[in-house]
Amino acid sequence: MSAEERNQIFRERLVALITDLNSGTAKDKQLRRRVGIIADRIVREAGTRDWVDLKERADGPTYDSLLNLFQQQSADLHKAGDETGVKAFEVMAISLIARRQYQADLTAGVTTLDKWIGECLVHARRAGAQFIPAARSGRTRR
Repeated sequence: MSAEERNQIFRERLVALITDLNSGTAKDKQLRRRVGIIADRIVREAGTRDWVDLKERADGPTYDSLLNLFQQQSADLHKAGDETGVKAFEVMAISLIARRQYQADLTAGVTTLDKWIGECLVHARRAGAQFIPAARSGRTRR
């Protein structure tokens, strides 16, 4: 697949995601919570201020590692039937990939997405929410 084809696929996914968020998904409390929890954990582990700071600082191996994490967690959550979790990791992946997209007409959408993720992160921190990996989500605590 050429870089041009990958850019077109990304463009379509970003536009669909922003359209979805603007049509009400952005207010979905479960999705906001999941995105916030994921972003908060990653930001804390990376030692960065926020999601945008992490995206700016991430080197190639960190970028690849995060995309692999998002893909694996999304696949695990899909198998478990957790579509909200899948959507949350999709949001994070699209935002991360946007770091390497330079089309001027996408800037507003990427900024909107990153701002929304930042708001989700702040709300998750205030609520003291915790991340439970997909592999452990079905277990009960004793």
